[in-house]
Amino acid sequence: MKKMLVVLGILLTILAVAEVGVYKDKIVIGTFQALSGPYAVIGQEMSKGMNAYFNWVNKNGGVYGRKIELIIADDQLNPSKTVVEVKRLVESDKVFAIVGGLGSYGCLAVMDYLEQNRVPFVYQGAGTSLLVSPPKKYIFAVQPDYTFEGQLIAKFLVENMGKKRIGIIYMSNDVGEEGRAAVKSMLEKYKMKPVLEVGYNPLETDYSALAINVLSANVDSIVIYGFITDTIRWIKTLRDYGVAAPVVTTYSNADPSFIALGGKQVDGVYITGWVPLATPDRPEFLRDYQRAVAIFQESYPNQPMSSYAVAGFIAAEVFVQGLLRAGDDLTRDGLVQALETIKNWDGILTKDITWGPGLRRGKSSMYFMKIENGVFVAVTDLMTLQN
Repeated sequence: MKKMLVVLGILLTILAVAEVGVYKDKIVIGTFQALSGPYAVIGQEMSKGMNAYFNWVNKNGGVYGRKIELIIADDQLNPSKTVVEVKRLVESDKVFAIVGGLGSYGCLAVMDYLEQNRVPFVYQGAGTSLLVSPPKKYIFAVQPDYTFEGQLIAKFLVENMGKKRIGIIYMSNDVGEEGRAAVKSMLEKYKMKPVLEVGYNPLETDYSALAINVLSANVDSIVIYGFITDTIRWIKTLRDYGVAAPVVTTYSNADPSFIALGGKQVDGVYITGWVPLATPDRPEFLRDYQRAVAIFQESYPNQPMSSYAVAGFIAAEVFVQGLLRAGDDLTRDGLVQALETIKNWDGILTKDITWGPGLRRGKSSMYFMKIENGVFVAVTDLMTLQN
């Protein structure tokens, strides 16, 4: 009996210190992606980037001898499905953390649930500032949010380009509204106001009537807060109407498909970026990008690495950095403390990430690029709101 009590005590002790999703030989984590439905191309590519990096880590011994097991839930970018799938991941699959969820609305739908259940949520494929402001203990963002980006766009137009008559065209949804508000708030610091504000429904296919308002505003530059297809539609409409003012748009459009679909009409468009361009004039970035592609193609031979795959790669890379800093005795709170030690950290593709106590906006620097002859060309170095 005494021996049984000792054994039982040992087992209870082990159970008491064991962390959910952490085993001797593996760490089980989850993500939610649109693997089917109209946005499947994004979710599938982001999943590939995550899988490729984790496969590479596992092939090289894992993290402190533990392999990373990724469970991917298909939520079709539908927030109601996101809630169901994330609860399943947490309560049934017993994941240690959620890494790299896709979509602003889905991320927001599960943010409070994950925070209340003390489940780390590292990297969101989303740009809403509600993920980082106010900061939450278990939510760690990487991508720049639209508030920071919008303020930086205004700074770029005023200080770098000398523009004074700035117009804003924005989707009539949370993304567009946040971007518009950010541009306006920064312009106020220069004692300026936008000369034009046009909200639109991204599901509409004809912006001709709205474009007339742009003509009469005599803008010298235009900010478009829209996604790939509707942004291209706007640019084509404006050019057809003879509006030649330079256009600046969000990093959500910094994908080769934007150029492929837009053709010559998008030449000259400025786009924000946060993952440095791999160009011959920046050999260190070119080296890192080539290394990332080699890692990616170990899992997906001969496949190109899209910008969405890059996002997944970065989500996996920064999470693994947190695991490495957390040490062998891995706990959720230990991961949080480890992530808070990351300051101006560079990985292979991850660049200039900083977190800390009360700081959950991982990325506070971006640069601007321009489409020239069908190619993205960097026109600034990394910029912050301070420099």
